[in-house]
This record gives sequence, C-alpha cells and structure tokens, in this order.
Amino acid sequence: MKPSEITPLVMAARKAYDIQLNLGNLDPGDSFNTWRHQACMDAVNKPGITACNHDDFKPLLAHFQCLAGDESGAFRNLIQTGKPTDNATPGDTHEARRQLAHIIGEILNAHIHLATSPVPTLLAEYVEVFAATEPGVEWEEGSGPAAFRILLDRRASIENKGKGPISVGYVVYIVRSKTRRPDLVLGKDWQAGLAERCTVHQLRQIRNTLVNRIAAVEGVGSSSTRNKSQCSPEAKSARDPKQIDTRW
Repeated sequence: MKPSEITPLVMAARKAYDIQLNLGNLDPGDSFNTWRHQACMDAVNKPGITACNHDDFKPLLAHFQCLAGDESGAFRNLIQTGKPTDNATPGDTHEARRQLAHIIGEILNAHIHLATSPVPTLLAEYVEVFAATEPGVEWEEGSGPAAFRILLDRRASIENKGKGPISVGYVVYIVRSKTRRPDLVLGKDWQAGLAERCTVHQLRQIRNTLVNRIAAVEGVGSSSTRNKSQCSPEAKSARDPKQIDTRW
C-alpha cells in the first residue's frame, strides 16, 4: 500500500477510535494501536494497515468511516461511479463492474439452488413461473412438462457427477487465473470483491468461463459434456413430472 493511502487510513482510524472511546464502546486501557490492528482484522482479515495492499484500501476506509459515524461517506466510498482509474478502458466503469458481478452471482446462485432444492420446491417455482408466462395454458399443454423435465435432467446431471454444485471457491479460482493474482481474496461479500478487484473485461471472461463450466456440470453443453445415462427410457420416466407427487 502506498504512503498516500496509508496516511488517510491512519487519520480515519484515529477519528474512529476517538469517537468510539467517547461513546464508551472501548475500555480506557485499549490503546489506539491495539484497537487499530483489531479493526483491520475485522474489516479485511489483515493484522494491520501495513499488512494491507491497494485492494484493502476502500473496504478498510469504509470500515473506519462507519465506526466514526459517517455511514454515508462509507457508502459513497464503496459505491462509486464513473471510471475506476484514469487509464481504464472505455466502458470499464464502477457501474458496469457491479452489474457484471451481480450477474455472475445470479448465475451461480441459480445453479446452487437447482442442485440443493427439493424437487417439490423446484416444481412449485416452475408452476408459478409457467402460470405467469403462459396465462390460460393448462399444465398438460404447451411445453411446460417438457421444459421441467429438462430442468430435472440438469439437476440429475449434477447429482450423477458426484461432486455437488459449483461453489464460490471455483469463482475465486477463475478470478485468480484471469487476474494472474494467485493470492487474491474476494472477502466476505465476494460479489463486491469481484467488482472491486476485476476489470469489465476480466469479469466478462469470468462470467463466460462460469457459464461454460455450469453447462458442463448440468449436462447442457456440447454432446461430450452430456451424461448419456440421462437419455435412457428409465431415466426419462423417473423424471416425469406426473410422478413427482408420488415419489417426493
């Protein structure tokens, strides 16, 4: 971390410490240095400001601002607009980064939800969506049952591969590969970490890689990624929505 970043952090930490002390939230014996080190651990899991790097600057500054009672300042610090840096490429803005990070989160969450939700839950959700998008169409008509069988095919493919759904850990692995930073961490709010640490170009690569990997795990990619066992008459019959009420 540069001296130009360390100085404002120390100043913000001192202000937060004084306010917390005056509020009675600290013991009189708690020194500023001891408190600051603990605050760094709480915010970015680092033992002190000198152990932090550039990526820790904004989260740590926002943490001190919140402790000083400046929540609006912390929010502005984290939710910025415009170009992240002067040399950022056209279209690489804070807004575009947050949007792509959100999309990546939605893709991963949908995959995990499919893998971990009970089939009756998936059916109830599908019926609700089907009714909203196909008003007046009976369940037996249209493409409803066929589309739901495809959903169950994808879920069965995840189960048959035996490793469970893709996790946030795999996203971190992709990020480290695309950014060429093997020690990079995203933090507790991993989507915010994505937007903070990756460019728009990198986020698009991460999104595409994640989509392709999920397609392979769910058996909806190329023919080489599909599980042929799911094409047997027995497997298709087992996934017939008409049998769901009696099987689950």
